Amino acid sequence: MDTSSRWRMFLADTLSMTVFSAVLCMTIEIFLAGLTFGQSLTARIAAIPTNLLTGRAYGIYRDWLFRYTSLKEDSCVQAAIVDTIAFLSFQVPLYGIVLWIAGASLKQMLVSATSMTLIFALAGRPYGIFLQACRRWILSLF
Repeated sequence: MDTSSRWRMFLADTLSMTVFSAVLCMTIEIFLAGLTFGQSLTARIAAIPTNLLTGRAYGIYRDWLFRYTSLKEDSCVQAAIVDTIAFLSFQVPLYGIVLWIAGASLKQMLVSATSMTLIFALAGRPYGIFLQACRRWILSLF
């Protein structure tokens, strides 16, 4: 992969992670975990550097998981399995760190992380689809 392609993949993976996590996490943090809008906004702002550092890393990890398992992304069931495993194993630990940085209490962190684990299990495949759409969009622009 040439340098230009690497930068486009970085942009696509980072953009998709930032947008998807902002919408999903703010909804959970405010309506389920009881964080204030300000706490949730702080968590999302704190997540931006995390997304910059991990958005592409997640994309690489997910792509590797597909290769490692030999499961096919064009198979709905196989893609759902890989996307769910990838999302849970990568995102839950990062989410806990972001909440800690945002100043959430231990109780808020546990409620949020538990809720997010269940939601991440459901969100893995939709995120995989969103990630692929962002990649296609960014790659078509440049």
